[in-house]
Order: sequence, then structure tokens, then C-alpha cells
Amino acid sequence: MTEQHETILGPPGTGKTQTNSNRIRNCVEEGIDPQRIACVSFTRKAARESRERVGRDWGLEEKDLPFFQTLHSMAYRAGGYSPNDVIGAKDLKIIGDAVGIPFGSRNSNIETDFDTLGISTGDFYMNLYHLSRSKKIDLEEMYRSQGDYHLNFVELRRLVRAYENYKQVYRKIDFTDMIANFVKSDDGPNIDALFVDEAQDLSTLQWSMVDVLRKKPRIQVFTGDDDQAIMNFQGADVQAFLNATEKKTVLNQSYRVPVSVWEQAQSIVNQIDDRAPKDWYPTKDEGSVRYHQNLWDIPLQEGEWCLMARTNRIASHYAAELRNEGWVYSRNGHPSIHLKTYEAIMDWESWCKGQPLAPTKIRNLYTFMKVGEGFVKGFGPRSNNLTSLNEEEAHTMQYASTNLGLLADSSMRWHRALGKIDLDTKNYILNALKRGDNVRNPRIKISTIHSMKGGEADNIIVVPDLSYAAYREYNRNPSTEHRVFYVAVTRAKESLHILYPQTNRAYDI
Repeated sequence: MTEQHETILGPPGTGKTQTNSNRIRNCVEEGIDPQRIACVSFTRKAARESRERVGRDWGLEEKDLPFFQTLHSMAYRAGGYSPNDVIGAKDLKIIGDAVGIPFGSRNSNIETDFDTLGISTGDFYMNLYHLSRSKKIDLEEMYRSQGDYHLNFVELRRLVRAYENYKQVYRKIDFTDMIANFVKSDDGPNIDALFVDEAQDLSTLQWSMVDVLRKKPRIQVFTGDDDQAIMNFQGADVQAFLNATEKKTVLNQSYRVPVSVWEQAQSIVNQIDDRAPKDWYPTKDEGSVRYHQNLWDIPLQEGEWCLMARTNRIASHYAAELRNEGWVYSRNGHPSIHLKTYEAIMDWESWCKGQPLAPTKIRNLYTFMKVGEGFVKGFGPRSNNLTSLNEEEAHTMQYASTNLGLLADSSMRWHRALGKIDLDTKNYILNALKRGDNVRNPRIKISTIHSMKGGEADNIIVVPDLSYAAYREYNRNPSTEHRVFYVAVTRAKESLHILYPQTNRAYDI
């Protein structure tokens, strides 16, 4: 097979992942062993999608595709590391306590955008440190480039020294070390083809790892879109992506974005500096773009919706609004009503109507009951009486009253019987049940823009408000936010709804 070096530029909805899969399929058809094909990505989601698509096409399992993984996973495996080798939250707390700098609950290697308001000093310092290493720039330069956060560089340097000393003493590594060590080894796997997906998001350090990987393979394909490079806060090196190969192929037909949304997207993307020009076309559907004063002007009663905000903090404001009105939604893959709580309510109602319940359901019910109200002291989900029940048998409420310490009876509604559910949650669930929406699969989703990248929904709601950090970056480098909101609006398959800002810190959309 002759050498093939190609960069695929894929605007929103043009099928980058499918094109990548087609190129991989061509390699297999021409005789390349799938075990000698590497398909790496910045995110686990992208790596998983590529692995699943190729696996379906060829009837292959995960073990047959050893190099379909994230760069970090490949570096982790190549280094022969174990979970105990990797520095974690407990280690950071020890370091922070030793130098008097607080850490929060997050790991130092963040995977999503962060707002400097509310982030602990230690976490923020570590983010800066990892960012300087990812971008391969001096720590002080990195610190100065972030603007005035009223934090101390001397303090930052002291924490970094303590951090590196701790790693050395306890033989620990972090995720940045994994990549750096792989680059140092200068020894990639024996592969014939290399595919890099979402390549616009790779940092300078990660591109150094790609340089090691690309020494051997004859086929090299880099897929992405510089206009959707929104991982600047993690050190994304867009120019490295654009300079990866001389040959560039633009995917020009979107299968997602309707005409009106495409027009909105063009007004944003044309403001980005130093971008690769590309012509692409929307679907034949007209779609719609509307502006709204507030959330309640939007017809949420039917259809699939996704509300996107710049940060989790801003998203939480709208989650609270939805909750106050009894709307069911999902966030980070979890429904707003905990499924075990919902199942307990449904099971209690069924129990009251005479339907017997399996032991697992009864135990779940008992976890929401108070001693002396729902059941007798000494009886509970972990009591011998409950744990010893035959899992294949179902039991009536009468049986539970006689043998399992149940005090509550069928005259009690769930909000009385399940006394451990707090009042606010009870009121929310009562309102949600009146709406009759599907709790297990909510129609409404709440997400940050960064988390929604690569996703889509019929109806998209965009919140233009910015965090203090994002607003400073917007004023300093507008292209960063242009890219973020370009990604946001192009998630819409049918309609785009833009809320008017609630603060004076907002993206002008």
C-alpha cells in the first residue's frame, strides 16, 4: 500500500466519525491487520465510538483492536502503570495540607471546563501547572497569561515543588507524566495505519506523542475541525492540527444542521481568526432560530430538548428553575429524580394495590422509611429478615406487616410512608408526576457546551451568559468564545432557541 497522509476537515454534522470508519474499513479491505491499526483520540467517547463502529463492521471485539483508545490509555498501557501509580485526590489533599493550600474534591487533571469562581486555590494552581506542561511553556508565563486572579505566583511555585517532590518520594505519576514519558521513550507500537480523531483538541504535548506514533505507519489520517477547537483551557494546539499534512479534504455536506441554524453558525464562525476556510452546506430543512426573554417563553411541553450553558455553575441556575416548576430533566447522564427514589414510589403504589414485590424492591422501599413510622426498630433493609428472603419469591404488604416489621399500611400515600424523602424532593416529585413525563428517559437535557460537543438534539437552548474567566478570555481573545458558541448552535437538528443574557457578562450572539 502506498503512503497516504491526509487531514479531514469536518464541519458540524458532516460525518467525521463515519468518514474515519470508512477509511479504516478501506485499510482492512486492503489487507492491513486490524491489530496493526491505531485509532486514537482525545476523549474516551470518541475512542469508544470508533472502536464500536469498526467492531460492528467487521465483527471484531475490543481485544481485536488493541490500539483503538485514548492517548492517555495508550501511554498508560505502554508504561505498564497500575492505578496505585497514579496520583489522586487523597494525595493532593496530603500535599495541600502540608503547604497550607486547600484542594477541592476534583482531581487535578480536569476533563471539563472550569469556572475560577468556586474552584479551590490548589485545584486552580494544579490546572495552571498541567496546562503549562501540556502547552510546553514556562510556568510563570502560563500564570501571567491567565490574567489577574489575585493569586500568588510564589505560592504556586511552592505548591508545584511540593507536588513534584511528593511524586518522587512516593513514586507517583500523573496523566501529564504518562504522555511525557511516552514521548521520552520515543518508541511507538508497530502499526501500519494511524488515525487520529478529534485531532483539533490535542495539546502541544499530545502532538509530541502523535509524532512518535506516526514514525512507522504508511497511512496517517487526522480528523477534526479547527472551528470546533474548544479545548483551549486544556492546551489545544489548533495550528499543529492544521499543519499535520499537506493534503486536506473538506466534508461539505451536513446531515444535521438546517438552513436557519447554518446561517446563524456562519455569522459566528466567520469571526474566528486564523481558521482554515471551508465551504459546507446545510440540510434542505429550513429549521428555526428564535430569541427568548426567559426559559418559560420556550415551548418545552413536547419534543427533545437540550439546554446548554458555558459552565456548570450557569447550568445549575437553569436546573433549579426547571426543578421549581416540576420539569424532569437529565444532567451528566442522570435523571433529576433518582431512579431508586422513583422506583420506591411506584413500588409502594403497586404494593398498596395488592401486587406482591420482589425482595430487592422491598429492601429498596425500606431504605426510604423511618424507624417507628415506616417500620419497627430492628427491621430494615439490612436486617436478617430481609436479607434472607428467597430472591425468587414475591411478597404482599400483609406478609411484610407480619414478618418484616412493616408499620405503614395501604391507607398511606407514598409521601407519608417514605418518610426519609425530604420535603423539597417530595414536592418536586409530586409536581413532576402531574406532568406525566418519562422519568427514566427525560426529554430535557442540561449540559455544558463542552460536554455536548459531538452530540446533537432536535431542539437546542443556548444560554449566552459567561463566567468571569470566560468573559475575560472573550475580551482578550474573542476567537475562543466564537468557537465555543459555534459548537453550541450547531448541535440543533430542528430549532435553535437563544435566551437573552441574565448578566452583563455574555457572548454577543
